[in-house]
Amino acid sequence: MHFTNQPHEALYYQKFIIIFLLFNCFFCYSQKRNFDYSPRNNDSIESYIKAISQKKIQKFQGRHQKEITQIIEERRVDFLKSIKDSTYIFDKKINSYLNSILRQIYISNPQIDKKDFYFFINKSPIPNAACYGNGIFTINLGLFNIIESDDELAFIICHEIAHYILEHNDKSLLGYVETYNSKENKKKINKASNNRYGRRQAVSALVKDLSYNFLRRSRTAETQADSLGFVLLSKTKFNKSAGIKALKKLDMSNEIFFATDTQIRKHFDFETYPFKEVWLNKDETLFDLKEKADDFALDKDSLKTHPDMPIRVKELEKFYSTENAISPSLDLKEIKNIVAERSIDIFIDISRIDLALYQVLTLHNNNQIEETAYCNTVVDILKKTYDLKSSHRFGKYVSPVSPFSDEKYLNEVRTFLHNIELKNIRKIGLQFCMKYEKQMAQNPDFIKTTAFFYKLNP
Repeated sequence: MHFTNQPHEALYYQKFIIIFLLFNCFFCYSQKRNFDYSPRNNDSIESYIKAISQKKIQKFQGRHQKEITQIIEERRVDFLKSIKDSTYIFDKKINSYLNSILRQIYISNPQIDKKDFYFFINKSPIPNAACYGNGIFTINLGLFNIIESDDELAFIICHEIAHYILEHNDKSLLGYVETYNSKENKKKINKASNNRYGRRQAVSALVKDLSYNFLRRSRTAETQADSLGFVLLSKTKFNKSAGIKALKKLDMSNEIFFATDTQIRKHFDFETYPFKEVWLNKDETLFDLKEKADDFALDKDSLKTHPDMPIRVKELEKFYSTENAISPSLDLKEIKNIVAERSIDIFIDISRIDLALYQVLTLHNNNQIEETAYCNTVVDILKKTYDLKSSHRFGKYVSPVSPFSDEKYLNEVRTFLHNIELKNIRKIGLQFCMKYEKQMAQNPDFIKTTAFFYKLNP
């Protein structure tokens, strides 16, 4: 549950690798569920985003209005583009559940000016929530995987609403523009511009560094949001200790993400085509030796958006230190099922077959996926791998293995996918289809994929 108050960040992180945390989910993946990626009221949403953007621009009268207007307009365009790019999902069940939590918060806190509020559901499995400062909030699908109660979600929402009430986004935006236009920064830019060589890179690095610092959270802002969020939560019927549980989970989530052994050998070991250990041999030509950090280091830094979690937990414990056991509601259990059902498909849809394969194998090992779904998913991934490799697009979607990464089991999956050649995929795909052909004899999707691999093996 990595909630953030910075508007650029939610869009910015979409460009980076989507991190899978679904193995923490304890519900079976059984069948495909189609999410709607396009809002039915698209025109009204566009009008809403335009209206809140203009409202925000009017608030920043005076100095730096031109720069601020440009940034807000860029954000508006970026957000609309993210909707068209299927970044968000529109699901009645999830929205209904979320609205039930919001109603209780609003009823207990009538002072909240919610007229401009709109909560979007981001399809990313990264546990995160965001306040954009203009009335837009986002909740990532991955957040539902790690919360254990309605109370925890309520605290996260209260935390984000607190950022809005405290105007942290506005203050951060103004601080960024003022720093950018400061004499000290202008001197740095002028100095970089006067370099004989690498002027463009030097100036770009300065701006990038400034933007990064602008996006970073301050301990003060986060502590303030925790404190006000706790006050908002305490007025509701939700359990007050949920905030402490939420922050502790955030702190724990900085561990290795892919901690479960996929047991990949047993899944692709066939009597007439045994698993070859060479498929898991590390090829140093796959390594980016210039990368001196963990393969997921940037993403982990991105996720650890809230500084000094132990300190913040202690601050909340001053108000309420007892951690009562909280059980998930029936509604939350249903939402967790929905998320589990569709997360694999989302990975496949965006061609992140390494993450999809890791997910389906670990779910199968733990008896958390029906055999039919397992079979169809694996053959879909094998077919997708074949298509991407044959069209020379594989490297665009599956990251190379980093020798500096701590993600042992994900790296194993990636090594396997990188090492198997087209001739291997043809045989692996056919062998897998043959192994499950009888029990999947009535499944049209599996039959179609089986025919594909039979055709590749004349």
